[in-house]
Amino acid sequence: MAAIYIHGHDPSVLASHRWRGAENSAGYLVPVLREDDTLLDVGCGPGTITRDFAQLLSRGRVIALDQTAPIVKEAVGASPYGFGIVGDAYALPFENKSFDVVHAHQVLQHLRDPQRAVTEMARVARRHLAFADADYDRMMWWPTSEGLERWMQVYQGIASANQVNPNIGRELPSLALACGLAHHSVSTITWTYATPELCHWWGGLWAGRVRHSTFASEALRLGLASDEELDFIAQAWQTWANQPGAIFVITSVAILAEI
Repeated sequence: MAAIYIHGHDPSVLASHRWRGAENSAGYLVPVLREDDTLLDVGCGPGTITRDFAQLLSRGRVIALDQTAPIVKEAVGASPYGFGIVGDAYALPFENKSFDVVHAHQVLQHLRDPQRAVTEMARVARRHLAFADADYDRMMWWPTSEGLERWMQVYQGIASANQVNPNIGRELPSLALACGLAHHSVSTITWTYATPELCHWWGGLWAGRVRHSTFASEALRLGLASDEELDFIAQAWQTWANQPGAIFVITSVAILAEI
């Protein structure tokens, strides 16, 4: 059985995903891109990173791939680049070495067999394979609160029940070696929410996700939280967002492998 995508595609989720671009989420890859590269973006989501790649690869071709048709449709949108395809990271519908570059951002944490997916992505890559994932257990925030601590407990519980690893970031260098990617560099991506505007935005999005996304339905289905607890967690996000000096930091580990 395939893993359930913990976040789902609620508007509160997609709003945070649309904030991502090549500069803030794939800066480690940008310097090695060439204008005429072909690039496959696996797990493209709403496609904001993909579209940035397309602008950089003005003489190349970019393909957006995700498992959900409406998301692929949004990723392609009105942009003139490449095209989108519904596909499975475990069985990419392409020949060996079809792309100069293969990229995956925040994908492996949602898969039950990340090694299989990385091996499959390496199969269709000709020059570089790039992938990055966060580490939920190393996220940092202030002020602390019982509600946000409870949020993390519930999130980890949902992931465990779903047999996926939300803390995979720290394991990516070992995963790269296990997949035969001996020639790779390791770096980090940091997202910092510390201005009042960003904290209100981030806290508001998570307050919505806690009540309306797949996170909410899975927490209830698995008995990890009650409706009252979800309300408590959502309020904790709103309270955090309005605290002077609030900060939330997410660090991802990024692998850039030479094929």
